[in-house]
Amino acid sequence: MKKAAFITGTSKGIGKAIAELLLANNYFVFGFSRNNNIKHKNFTFIKIDLSNLDQVQKLQLPKVQSEEIILVNNAATIGEINPLHLKAENAIINEYNLNSITPTLLCKHFIQTYPKEKKVILNISSGAANKAIASWSTYCATKSALDSLTAVIDEEKHQNLKILSISPGVVDTNMQEEIRNADPKNFPLHQNFVDYYNHNELISPKLAAHKLLKIIEKRDDFEGIFLNLRDFA
Repeated sequence: MKKAAFITGTSKGIGKAIAELLLANNYFVFGFSRNNNIKHKNFTFIKIDLSNLDQVQKLQLPKVQSEEIILVNNAATIGEINPLHLKAENAIINEYNLNSITPTLLCKHFIQTYPKEKKVILNISSGAANKAIASWSTYCATKSALDSLTAVIDEEKHQNLKILSISPGVVDTNMQEEIRNADPKNFPLHQNFVDYYNHNELISPKLAAHKLLKIIEKRDDFEGIFLNLRDFA
């Protein structure tokens, strides 16, 4: 029997890379995003705006028969890179919806849909969850919230569930490009991220995906729930 995975944000970046890698490893994959360019017989695209809570609340996860089911809460936005007082209120709401409320709802739906099955939740977090970064107010806050959510779900001891929060490090995605394009006047760490790129310190989404697959395969070897991809070869 094949394994199944639900992955958010499969149109690009880490989400697309892990979807393609799992497909190559004989998984059935359900991808949730606004756009799609993955074509595979075992891939099901579910078009959804994950920042739209009406759509998320109406979402019903497909019930699949599988020896193992995985949820990867990957979709996120860095949002407006500005001091809090300069951020638009609708942008703040959108960023909380996508980064925090949607993965919370998906975790709930996932656990409800698969109460007894062997299952794994990977919440893609960030080093920003534990660090105050000027002009990243909502990103830091929502990733911190995601870490706390992960810890609480783990504490609830749901049947046959392994949950992990994973910080991917600096990955060469569109988010990094958005960070480099931010106004340096409003983002004190701007040059740091330009230097990461210029010094080839960003890892590829494909490498990040391979590390995530190793974590999935060895998940029972970890005592803690917070992992960093930089710790994996």
